[in-house]
Amino acid sequence: MQLKPGTIPHTLKLLRDLMNKKLPIDLLLEKTVYVIATQLNVDVCSCYLIRPGDILELYASYGLDKSALHETFLQIGEGLIGEIALQRKSLVFEDAWAHPSFVHKPETKETAFKSLAGTPILKGDHLYGVLAIQTTQIQTFPTEIIELLETSALALSEILTRENTQNKQEPINNASRLKKMEGVCIISGVAVGTAFIHKRIERTSNILAKDSSAEIKRLNDALLMVQKEINNMLTNPQLAEEQIDIFKSYLMFTKDKGWIEKITAAIQMGLTAEASIQKVSDEITERMQLITDPYLRERIHDFNDLANRLIKNLKGKFRRTKLVLDKNTILIAENMGPAELLDYDIKKIKAIVLQEGSQTMHVAIVAKSLNIPMIGGIGAILSHINAGDYLAVDATKGLVYINPSDEVLDDFSIKIQTHQKLLEKYKLLKGLPGITLDGIPVQLNINIGLANDLMSIDQNDYDGVGLYRTELPFMTSNQLPDTETQTEIYKKAILQVGDKPLTFRTLDIGSDKVLPYFDNTGEKNPAMGWRSIRITLDRRALLRSQLRSFIRAVNGKELRIMFPMISNVDEFLEAKKTLDIELKREKNKGGVLPSSIKVGTMLEVPSLIFQLPELLKYVDFVSVGTNDLFQFLFATDRGNPIIWNRYDSLAPETLKVLKYISDECRKANIPCSVCGEIASNPIDAIALIALGYTSLSMNPAAIPAIKAVVRTMNREKTAEYILSQIEQSNHSIREQLKSYAIDHGIFI
Repeated sequence: MQLKPGTIPHTLKLLRDLMNKKLPIDLLLEKTVYVIATQLNVDVCSCYLIRPGDILELYASYGLDKSALHETFLQIGEGLIGEIALQRKSLVFEDAWAHPSFVHKPETKETAFKSLAGTPILKGDHLYGVLAIQTTQIQTFPTEIIELLETSALALSEILTRENTQNKQEPINNASRLKKMEGVCIISGVAVGTAFIHKRIERTSNILAKDSSAEIKRLNDALLMVQKEINNMLTNPQLAEEQIDIFKSYLMFTKDKGWIEKITAAIQMGLTAEASIQKVSDEITERMQLITDPYLRERIHDFNDLANRLIKNLKGKFRRTKLVLDKNTILIAENMGPAELLDYDIKKIKAIVLQEGSQTMHVAIVAKSLNIPMIGGIGAILSHINAGDYLAVDATKGLVYINPSDEVLDDFSIKIQTHQKLLEKYKLLKGLPGITLDGIPVQLNINIGLANDLMSIDQNDYDGVGLYRTELPFMTSNQLPDTETQTEIYKKAILQVGDKPLTFRTLDIGSDKVLPYFDNTGEKNPAMGWRSIRITLDRRALLRSQLRSFIRAVNGKELRIMFPMISNVDEFLEAKKTLDIELKREKNKGGVLPSSIKVGTMLEVPSLIFQLPELLKYVDFVSVGTNDLFQFLFATDRGNPIIWNRYDSLAPETLKVLKYISDECRKANIPCSVCGEIASNPIDAIALIALGYTSLSMNPAAIPAIKAVVRTMNREKTAEYILSQIEQSNHSIREQLKSYAIDHGIFI
């Protein structure tokens, strides 16, 4: 964008003269946006002012439809204007419509405008509004233009302070206010409907028991009743296969000896059956809430759901009929389990919004099989949404609009149609291989932690299990699972996966994964302390028992094992030596040995990167654990919400590291995959594939989206683009890569 010499000084003179005239604020703002737009030769200049309730009102504009003035509202943080207000700094968006924060306001008739630059109107810490310009062509804005906007905003802030505009304005009618909450997408989709608040049964006030024997009988009766209820669910011919498998796992929970023994022990201490269930449930929840791994955390909801059903039976409050709902219901809850969802008439549920939750929770698996959109991670949700509120839910972006305007609802009708087309696209990909446009096959594997997880996943949708987390049974039991118990657990997983490859990760405990019978508390920095392979090498019997279970579970099939948190080559060799001892032991005892053995490592400790050439002489494969690797690279605790956005996985420095690992593995002819969370994100997956990774392991729910990416991208051409970007000093190339994907037809 070129400016004629003298444009900026002349524009500033006009603005200075204008602001010295002491015009009424409405007229002043109208003339200000006119001067800026016409002098800078931009298509739009607009001024938004803050209103009660942190609402931004379109107050003056040159270029937008005049009927939108005083009728267009944005919350702070909503849309690009709201983002400028939220960040309180000047921002430039070269392709506004492609930006994830963009919100279309139909009443402004801004369809033709592409680029946007804006600055907050600030005086000290006080925000008065936002001043912004737009153009019909995608372009950059010179520094002098941004400086002009900032100068104009500063002058306006002085005038607005004098005028005390906010105190003179009437609050916006609640009916026209737009309230928005933001969470994370669990299941994509769009829906509108009426809020229904899901509540779990209240905590019991009946704590102490008179007769422990009678309480144990009540517990056993309640367990039998819950088992009967679940068996009745399993006989329902309308139950989908995914739901059947989930409830089979629930049935197993109700018969878990360790769990029942804990409750019984609490009763024998003098508690009622209800109080004992609550006590044990609270203990499990408290322990598992320390875990940062979202998959493991979400198992909390299964235990809480089951505990809740038991308590309902004990109190005689369990419903025998479906809860009555409106035709279009948005279910609101802090959290919930899959059985609780099916207590409702699911045909009337159009979306689910949770305070907690992730894609790995079992209620999400059931909801996905029913095509119900779901959002999680919305804090204090019950403080903001009331029963009966009308909601618009955009689960694709993780947004909930409370009592939305007509304009938002019109926009949603279009979104609903678009999402339906997306689902149809995913259906067409079912069973198709992951191959790029230039013929590069990409393995799409899944990360799981229970054999039962495999029951609810279509075998045609994944190529194998890239990461089987083995710690969950250790964490939920009140004692160390013996070799026989572990063997049975792993056998079930192998049976479910069939002939597809399955990679076991050895026990990854310590840090945030605390075992109730294994004390490693008191460390000041547990994430970098005594954890994972460090524990199992120091407590060798633990590692040997697990390796023995793996060998017996595969029963003559291929055995694939990877060791976590390896920080040097010697650690890997020591772990592999332990496996060799167990293989020799099994052979001497006349056991069945695996048909083949592949032993690899997770690469998640930065020190191992500098030992790659030596390491690759001994491993059969490498799996990059980006969750921990990036945490350590940036010295940023990924479990700390205050700082977890300080780095981006698509920062040039991370891409350089990933490229080096991929290049070294390729030179040594050693397979290399990624099993961190970034493999589940379409934009990140584009970068990974371009950098040479042809095996990704992810959350099962991400398979359709990643397959769509794979089948619509040209790896060679994308690699050229990525390599041209990683030498830049950007914080991240995410936005650039997103624009590249859109321009080149990559389905994101």
